[in-house]
Amino acid sequence: MAKILAVDDVEDNIFLLKMILESHGHQVYTALNGKEALELAEENPVDLILLDLMMPDMDGMEAARRLKSMEMTRHVPIILLTAKKKEVHDVVEALQSGADEYITKPFNETELIARVGSMLRMKTLYDQVASAHKMMEEDLSTAQYVQKTLLPVKFPYPDKIKVCAHYEATSSLGGDYYDVIDYGDGKVGALVADVSGHGASAALIMSMIKTIMMSSIDSSATPIKLTHLLNKRIIGMIPEERYFTMFLAIADLNEGKLSYVRAGHPYPFLLRKQSKSVEKLDAEGDLIAMFGKITVKQSEVEIKPGDRLIAYSDGLIEAVDFNDKMYGINRLVKELGSSFAMESDELLNHLVKSVNDFSGGRSNDDDVAVLIIEFL
Repeated sequence: MAKILAVDDVEDNIFLLKMILESHGHQVYTALNGKEALELAEENPVDLILLDLMMPDMDGMEAARRLKSMEMTRHVPIILLTAKKKEVHDVVEALQSGADEYITKPFNETELIARVGSMLRMKTLYDQVASAHKMMEEDLSTAQYVQKTLLPVKFPYPDKIKVCAHYEATSSLGGDYYDVIDYGDGKVGALVADVSGHGASAALIMSMIKTIMMSSIDSSATPIKLTHLLNKRIIGMIPEERYFTMFLAIADLNEGKLSYVRAGHPYPFLLRKQSKSVEKLDAEGDLIAMFGKITVKQSEVEIKPGDRLIAYSDGLIEAVDFNDKMYGINRLVKELGSSFAMESDELLNHLVKSVNDFSGGRSNDDDVAVLIIEFL
């Protein structure tokens, strides 16, 4: 049984419509003018509106326009009824006003019921889509919350390192990931990964990376061992066409050494406080989950108080402006080279603003993660 609102300024017409529709099992509300129809529709959810075209004060087309502008009735089908001879321009005007169907009087009962049935099927389909969309939004909201909890909010060794991070997903769920991991004995890991693709599947792979990395915490761990372990564990768990890049470093805060691997990931940098130089960390390595066995190289550098590690995903340097010109790594190096006087949080904000200013507000197609670790 559907709920139908019938609107006509002639009571005999209302009586006829009500009798026909109720005989087919529908519940019918009635109104004698457009204003009354608007009030009834706002107070009583309906599935279909039958609207007379020629009424005093507010005709059917104006009523249809207002009904389509109301949240309650925006997606309710409207059939306009008219005694006017059907002309093409009248039909076009009726449809442009928001009506979904147009029937001339006197109408045939069989035709009326057939058109009513057609409009009700359309409303049912919309309701099903709206319900599915609402469920998806609820699931998405939960997934966003879960993904947010995967990113760290507290960092180890606050007396020895200062951490600043930025994360921005192009869609509701992203595939970039950063983490700062306590491996014990004064060793801290810095990780930035970028899963191919976007959306829920990329976010799910991101959560798998987090799980594997957190289950492999050991003070004897090295970046190269962890990278091979991650590749071995994850390659059979994700589709063949998916892969990810990663920068993984472990800083020995007691020894002042930074060991790292770069698996297909953009070059990280060290900002050297003493020499005021920008040092590229250029160890080479394969993409993760692309092959059963991967080749990666582990490198090591010395770190001193005041030095800063800058790691990021490719969304930072691959942002483009409205002329399709890419931000690029050279521009990033230039910005880093002019940032030595900035605090780390200022530097992070400066980099993000620099990219946004360059793109001129253009929405880019990749997630962005930036991680800055300052050694104190």
